[in-house]
Formats: sequence, structure tokens, C-alpha cells
Amino acid sequence: MPPMQLPAPVRERLVYEIYRQANDLDWEFLSNGEKTAQYRSWIEDPKVGGVLLAYGPEKDARVWIKDVPMKEYARAQEGIGLYTRYAVNRFRGADEIVQAAFGNGWTVKPDSIGEKPNHCYATDGDVTRYVCWGRPGTFRDLIWAAINEAVDSTECPAIVITTRDGESISTTDRKRHVDITNHCAVSITHLHRTMIPNPEYIDPAMGV
Repeated sequence: MPPMQLPAPVRERLVYEIYRQANDLDWEFLSNGEKTAQYRSWIEDPKVGGVLLAYGPEKDARVWIKDVPMKEYARAQEGIGLYTRYAVNRFRGADEIVQAAFGNGWTVKPDSIGEKPNHCYATDGDVTRYVCWGRPGTFRDLIWAAINEAVDSTECPAIVITTRDGESISTTDRKRHVDITNHCAVSITHLHRTMIPNPEYIDPAMGV
């Protein structure tokens, strides 16, 4: 089913509003049931559903919210993708990941950031290394991506397991991550991150 066709100014206004509310709700910490309830609330919200329903039926409006702005929400908070500027708060970006994994003096190789899982290549000017990162629940995807990279590279790939304020990882899980990555000859770092005001964000009330 093709996405709803919205005029660009309408689309932009809706994404700003949905992301503002998602930020206020701490979307990542909501249960599946709470997220389902929030999708229903968005449909009932005059600022969201009230606008979308002028362009199509309710089922299409619900799909648009899920498959357009909210599909990109986590990436936007990472500073990745075209929706980054709509996120009220975000993480510091791939440079923070690279320096946690490899140390000062390492930077993100230009145009190397990708997804599924989030990853990039880092360089110190002489050596290039692969790093991927994600929350604890993505560890299986991260270790698989790193092992696949290791097969084709002479340099040891790295994984960064990230947590944020309000989230932690148990000592048992942390040790298991280290044991598995040591066995696979992959380096690992556990990084606790704090979100910051998005430097790319433009308050729509001030004009876009």
C-alpha cells in the first residue's frame, strides 16, 4: 500500500508534533501495549489524526504514523537519516561511539555510517576498523555483523553496547557479552550515553 500523499508543509508539521510527543513520553521505554494505546491517541489527537484524516481513511493514517515518522524515530535519535532534525533530543552521534570503542584520535570515516545494525568505519589516519552499536537487546545482531566483518578484514571489528539514562545492564549480561566477543575475537565496549538537545532541531514555533 503506497503511503499517504501529504503536502510537504503538512508532513513536516506532523512529524515535528509526533516526535515532540514521543520525546515527552520516553517512547523507547513504553511497553508494546502502551505504544499501541499511543497510536490510538495520535489518531484521536486533532493535531495529528485530525490532520491526517483529511487526506485518507483512519487505517491509512495509522499506517503512515507507524511506517513513516515512527519507523525512523530511533535512527533520528542516533543522528542518522533524513529525520534527524525533527528529534527534540538525540545522542551525540557516531563520533562518540568511535571514541568509546577505539579511543581519542579515531574519527568516523566519511560516508561510512549505515544501519541494520547501526555501524560505521573508523580511522586513525592509518588503520580502518569496523564498529557497530546498539542496545543490549540487539547483541545477537551486533555479534553476527561483527563476525561477518571479521571474515573479510584484517582488523579486529568492535561492538559497542549502549545504554541510556533510565536503563542499565546486569553484571551477568555484561560478562556474557565479554566472554562471547573474546571467543569470537571481537572487541566490545559498554557505553552509557546521555541524550542532548538536538543541535539540528529548529523549534517549529519559531519557524522552519
